[in-house]
Amino acid sequence: MMTAWVVLHRLPLSPGETGPCETVNASDVALYHWDLDVQLSSVAIARGETLCENTLLRGMLVHSGSNYAQLLVRLTGMRMPTFVAAMNQAARTLGLKNTRYSDVTGLSIGDQSTAQSQAILAARLMTDEPVVQGIVDLPQVSLPVAGIVVSYTPFVGEGGVVGVKSGYTNAAGGCDVMATNNVIGTSVITTYAVVLGEHGYNPLGTAGSDALALSRSIRSSIARVNTPSGRQIEWIGAPSDVVVPVIAARR
Repeated sequence: MMTAWVVLHRLPLSPGETGPCETVNASDVALYHWDLDVQLSSVAIARGETLCENTLLRGMLVHSGSNYAQLLVRLTGMRMPTFVAAMNQAARTLGLKNTRYSDVTGLSIGDQSTAQSQAILAARLMTDEPVVQGIVDLPQVSLPVAGIVVSYTPFVGEGGVVGVKSGYTNAAGGCDVMATNNVIGTSVITTYAVVLGEHGYNPLGTAGSDALALSRSIRSSIARVNTPSGRQIEWIGAPSDVVVPVIAARR
């Protein structure tokens, strides 16, 4: 999610726009085959094909394409260490406590964060970048060489789940950041549930199931109440469950 945040602040993109494009070279293909050898999540590519920002974002956010993330970095014109530094600066600006990035794919053991920080990041990304909203709620996408690829985020498209992102490594376990739309009267309220560190037989599936259960439990803490100015939507649960993100200056 932070890779998408930094890319979109460097290369703003609105829904329906293509954005700048990059040509896949032999090194990119070699990296893809290396990803396959070590069983990293990646997206099939071919030398000479052209991939644009909107396509790269779809492959990275929906299918967790680590090679697509690296192509996005190249698209910005930033060197990898500079990009990672920008990710860490953005984390500080957003007030993401105990969050540190050491690579752009989220696969390094040096990448660290908390559930609260990931909830803040997801909410800001979905609120500030409408193009992301239109991507992460897709159960599948069509990519140039890979064809139809599915979302690794559990329950997307079901029961009001509209994203956002899941991931897995041996060290981190199964992780899921789930956005759910809740219809309350005539209003739609989006809530975010984050589950990290699931291990066992199906860690990603377990993280998704736990996030869904958490999302459903959150729903009971949102209600329409009578106020002096009329009926309003309010949080009636524990105040400690409300996360208020730092609002930074927009680009």
